[in-house]
Amino acid sequence: MTFALAGTGLWGIRYFGLPLKFALSPAVLLYGLAGFAVLTIWTFGVQLGYALFKGRDHADRLTRSLAKEFAGSSIFQALLGGITAALGEELFFRGFIQAQWGLAAGVLLFGLAHFGKKDIRVVSYWSFMHGLIIGLSYRFSGNLLVPMMTHGFFDMGGVIYFTWIMKPVEPGVEA
Repeated sequence: MTFALAGTGLWGIRYFGLPLKFALSPAVLLYGLAGFAVLTIWTFGVQLGYALFKGRDHADRLTRSLAKEFAGSSIFQALLGGITAALGEELFFRGFIQAQWGLAAGVLLFGLAHFGKKDIRVVSYWSFMHGLIIGLSYRFSGNLLVPMMTHGFFDMGGVIYFTWIMKPVEPGVEA
């Protein structure tokens, strides 16, 4: 799917004559890491909010449902998944959709594309905010590498967190 998104994004960028800036610099790396930090802090803040308002058990069940999605992933899969998702999705959602139809269109389509299964549906709603944060990183930088790094670092960090730090447990087994 990410290859289809990348191909469609590149087609749209070329077809509509949209700007495509890839310029690596220390500042771009810093902006990508800053975007990753904002996404991570916001995500942990939402998880804390669920624990405070819906209870720790609810927040833990949600986190375990997410962890289950990544069970058995290797470090290679985490790296490859983060890189391919960042490249394909950002070429499409930021480089093509946002550049052609604006930030709101990019955010809406990014959120809808991440609409998940019922047990993790609430995370789908987070994707709209992630799309906004990533979209703003592109709007302010004008460099597609910034949202690619933000997105890639976040996805890689998420797989690492859920696979090796959080470690999913089977139903009925104590953590």
